[in-house]
Amino acid sequence: MLIIVQPLSAGVRLAARTVAAGVPCLVPTQFPELLPPEVHSGATVVDWHPGTGVAGLLRLVEKATAESGTAPTGVVAGFEYAVPEAAELARALGLPALGAGAAEAVRQKDAMRQRCEERGVAHPRSVVVGPEAADACPLPFPVVVKPVDCGGSLMVSLCRDQAEYARARALIHDPGEDVKFHPNPRRTALVEEYVEGPEFSLDGWVDADGPHLASVTTKFLSAPPDFFEMGHIATAPERSPHGEVLEGFARQVVAAFDLTVGPFHIETRIVRDRGPVLIEVGARLAGDNIPELVLAGPGVDLCAATADAARGLAHDPGALSPVSAGLAFVTTDRPGTYAGTLPGIDAFTGEAEYRGLLPEAEPGAMLDPGDIFSNRVARIHFEGALDRVERLVGSVLADVRVDVDGVGHQDKEGAPA
Repeated sequence: MLIIVQPLSAGVRLAARTVAAGVPCLVPTQFPELLPPEVHSGATVVDWHPGTGVAGLLRLVEKATAESGTAPTGVVAGFEYAVPEAAELARALGLPALGAGAAEAVRQKDAMRQRCEERGVAHPRSVVVGPEAADACPLPFPVVVKPVDCGGSLMVSLCRDQAEYARARALIHDPGEDVKFHPNPRRTALVEEYVEGPEFSLDGWVDADGPHLASVTTKFLSAPPDFFEMGHIATAPERSPHGEVLEGFARQVVAAFDLTVGPFHIETRIVRDRGPVLIEVGARLAGDNIPELVLAGPGVDLCAATADAARGLAHDPGALSPVSAGLAFVTTDRPGTYAGTLPGIDAFTGEAEYRGLLPEAEPGAMLDPGDIFSNRVARIHFEGALDRVERLVGSVLADVRVDVDGVGHQDKEGAPA
């Protein structure tokens, strides 16, 4: 019985694929309404709130084991915020698990930066800033301000002057600001130097045979001051022009953070004269459809690899494909009601690399360019050679518009990070 704790984002797909593979699953979750019907019918879905902690998880496991006669075989965190609880549960059950220090270091960005200092991993210069800290910015502008324990680019801002810095701090320190899916966020900010260079995520897993890098994923980000993810391209490491250096960096990060089991998602920028610099590392599957791109491009099933690793098995992905798979999110930069049309999109649906256009919002939906959960209208998928897919994704971000009722066509900006 594989235990998938609090599946959200990519964790929902993980649960669905694992159930479809015939693996018995226990799914403790606070959000059962977000799971598809096949998970409800094929797994044991039980109510769990983070407030009940690991003790609550252990009670649920004990009950499920007694009722089914099936012993737990592995534990997976279904979302960023559940990593510490999933690791502690696995340790309590004697199953493959991250250590407590590793789970803390990948969840809390101040602990992450401390681990980088201790283990010699290149990272941006940073300062932890609490609500009572002095008003002046502790580093020269421009700086990046982010919360220490949130995910999904939430409340991450590029600040170029004191006024922007004060607004970014207030957003993080305001105790009245809810954080989606987070039961109790720390109101602490991390202030970092802004490092420039192309951005990538390094997506893979660690199993009984050690670490495996499945994809060097090219990232496209929105224009400053936000860092919303606008597109991704998944490529086998040996097909990326940066593959050799980034594979070495991934192995360094995995070792430094004691990632001994399960998936990893490493975000890095290649900075001139410095090489790869760690932005963040997570011990969970990437969100934003990246596992689907890794499956469609390099051909690695990260969900299956994650399930195997958690159960102490070695996962053999086979030979990686030379195909790159990418997507571009079509987003609005103006608030209003989505009119249902995307001027410019037809130029891309006839390309040989085109694989599909999927809606993210229905006509009539209210759009908010400042909210990553409410600014996406559609996503368009491509598969092919890396250079062609890069050009197509970049062109979609530059050329496709969104019609907003009462506003008309928008001007879009999106570029490779």
